[in-house]
Amino acid sequence: MDIKEIKQYAKDELSSDEKLLESVLKFETIYNKHKAKLFIVLAFVALSIIAFWGYNEYKEYKYEKANEALMKLVENPDDKGAIESLKSNNKALYNLYSYHMASAKNDTKRLQELSGLEDKLIADLSKYTLGIIENKPVDSEYYHDLSLIMQVNDAISKREYQKAKTILDSISQNSPLINIATLYKHYTLSGVKR
Repeated sequence: MDIKEIKQYAKDELSSDEKLLESVLKFETIYNKHKAKLFIVLAFVALSIIAFWGYNEYKEYKYEKANEALMKLVENPDDKGAIESLKSNNKALYNLYSYHMASAKNDTKRLQELSGLEDKLIADLSKYTLGIIENKPVDSEYYHDLSLIMQVNDAISKREYQKAKTILDSISQNSPLINIATLYKHYTLSGVKR
């Protein structure tokens, strides 16, 4: 290495060291200027993480309490404490349990109450079960095809064969109840010819 190269090398090194020192000084200036804001942001992030973790732990605790209450209700359906615990810890599970008990006991009053819930699934199932108990056809979003079969059955019992055939034609070919619909179609055609 000759002297020119050494001189250039030393100049480049000093230049890069100066740039590094300059950027450190800029960072320190910015840091000192915005130190309070930085700590506030870091504290907010830390508190958010702690709050998120705490909320998840709380939800998990409520689910565990609801599951314990449900297990008690499986053993003893009349346990008032377990019913209240289930109701306070998991409203959706409580509504499902209430629907199960009301449909098992054919409790039309409770099913009527449940059919007014905001929970669409439980409300729809309750209306449908209430219709079954009262032997009335009911439109159901979740049991749509089964509801149509019930309407067909009602129409056939009233000897309204054309109405039954029209309802049967609205059942999709992909429906799991297509075989039953086909049998009813045969029956309605026989009824129309009689």
